[in-house]
Amino acid sequence: MDAEHIRAIAQQTGCTHIHPGYGFLSESPQLASLFPEGGAIVFIGPSTGTLRVASDKMQSRALAVHNGVPVAPGAHVSSAEDVHKFVEGLGSAPFPIIIKALDGGGGRGIRLVYAEDHIDHAFRRCVGESASRRVFAEKAFVGPGWRHVEVQIVGDGLGNVSHLWERECSVQRRFQKVVEMAPSTLPRDTVGHVIEAALKMARHLQYKSLGTFEFLIDDHAKHWIFLEINPRIQVEHTVTEELLNIDLVKAQLQLSLPKASLEVVLPAWTMSPQPSPPPGYAIQLRLVAEDPHKDFRLSTGTIGPADVFWPSGRGVRVDTWLSTGPYYRGGLQWAVGVDFDSLLAKIVVHAGTFQEASARALRALRETRIAGDVKTNVEILSGVIAHQDWSSGRIYTQWLEEKVDQLVQLGNTQLTRQSRGSLSDTAAPRRLSGGTESATATALLQPGASFQLSLSPSLPQAASGQQTQKHTLVISSIGRNAFPNELSGTITTSLSAMPLSFSLSQLSSIMASAHTEFANPADPSHVASPIAGKIVELHPALETVAGDANKGSYVRKGEPLVVISVMKMESVVNAPASGRVVRVGRGIEVGNIVAEGALLCVLDVTDMDKGLARL
Repeated sequence: MDAEHIRAIAQQTGCTHIHPGYGFLSESPQLASLFPEGGAIVFIGPSTGTLRVASDKMQSRALAVHNGVPVAPGAHVSSAEDVHKFVEGLGSAPFPIIIKALDGGGGRGIRLVYAEDHIDHAFRRCVGESASRRVFAEKAFVGPGWRHVEVQIVGDGLGNVSHLWERECSVQRRFQKVVEMAPSTLPRDTVGHVIEAALKMARHLQYKSLGTFEFLIDDHAKHWIFLEINPRIQVEHTVTEELLNIDLVKAQLQLSLPKASLEVVLPAWTMSPQPSPPPGYAIQLRLVAEDPHKDFRLSTGTIGPADVFWPSGRGVRVDTWLSTGPYYRGGLQWAVGVDFDSLLAKIVVHAGTFQEASARALRALRETRIAGDVKTNVEILSGVIAHQDWSSGRIYTQWLEEKVDQLVQLGNTQLTRQSRGSLSDTAAPRRLSGGTESATATALLQPGASFQLSLSPSLPQAASGQQTQKHTLVISSIGRNAFPNELSGTITTSLSAMPLSFSLSQLSSIMASAHTEFANPADPSHVASPIAGKIVELHPALETVAGDANKGSYVRKGEPLVVISVMKMESVVNAPASGRVVRVGRGIEVGNIVAEGALLCVLDVTDMDKGLARL
């Protein structure tokens, strides 16, 4: 993320072009300015001037207003007090509002606020997730009917711009896109208005390279507003590629060459003044490492080649880093941790009609396999495509979050319909007698490695009377290092007269070690971390107790105890009850990595009578 360091490496290696990808640096005017036009190294992307406007959401809004494009009521805010004043100016029904980082993206630095007393907390979290620590507030347009549509723009930097139609991204969770399709199923006349608005703004910028102009469209009232500009290639560019049979990255590279023109880069049939919608439909499904059964928490761990099986066939494309291609070194496993994006693969399908594309997408999901301890959102993806709202076009930006339980159940049903024998014996994951799925590769361990152990009744008739009990298993010594393909041990405490089966999952080696102290789920005074990530903020009570073990401090129920960052997005662990913090878990300090299930603190709720007087 260090622009100066990137330039130094480029100069040392004799690099001629810099492609910024589609991460944070792709929108950085600072990086682009280090490679001026006509220099020895070419920056592949828009000009520095365009990036200054497009990467700042308030400047993008001003550009839209200047060109007569509607925007939501909004204002730059430098404090929570400014947000309160903005709300006062919205009239009798101001909520919901949305607070956004000026340099945010991918769901980072965005909070939806429905009530006055939530403003201060949302403001702090957005500022904390913003690199520039600058945010703004807008009136939020959410609920049934509001769809998210983005227009793919291509420009030569001389004022000549064209479009490659639109993509719809309405299926999203916490402002992160989950399923995208091209074209949108919205009426063409409605989509036509936002395409013209995108072209108008792009011409004003004399846009160069690829870019996406994003809008919200109210399907009920046919009202629409501008959202933002993404001056880069998008993660979801693949649906446009499959729909049009165009290599967008190749086009991006060609546009960086001297005297590049749209006529050379784009097929002639895309350049007509009023082109018809492209034939067919393409759908992209983002397979990510998160557990829908645990509030979509990041699922960390390792994945081996034998754990993975991808779909194939006509009209199916899989872009993934879990690949044993020419650069793969045999015997290695892939690690999913807290510092990088949880996206495992993009599964893209293409067919002649929307119904055919949806059916192909569902088949591809049924064929997808990720075994081992890393969980994925494949159930949610299957539930989305199988749902009647998807097929009838009744989706909207908050639809997934409102239907999440229904979608998980529907997706699970769809996946279990897969006929036996659809996978070869070599491709199917092996199931251990204890109930865990595992790769054939052996994981070498060392004393102190930690695991989550769940014990549950193995007989169906006993399951109704007993619940699964969770424990932490720590390796104290190793006799034979053939784990997890083999495990032998003794359970010294008998929990039941009935036979028990176990499931075991290894925690990330980065986070779980001999130094990690785990909470006891059976102890109500223990406050556990619900996710794995980096600690970025502690309640003053925890800092006080950490500094002096003899000095307790009080907290109220609902107060933020710990803020944990996962891939630059922050989650807050609130106090489950009012009480006195008597102890802080080992290693709970700002900047440290915390494991899922780690002990954050011990809370004494019986000592609250004295504490209430102090709070």
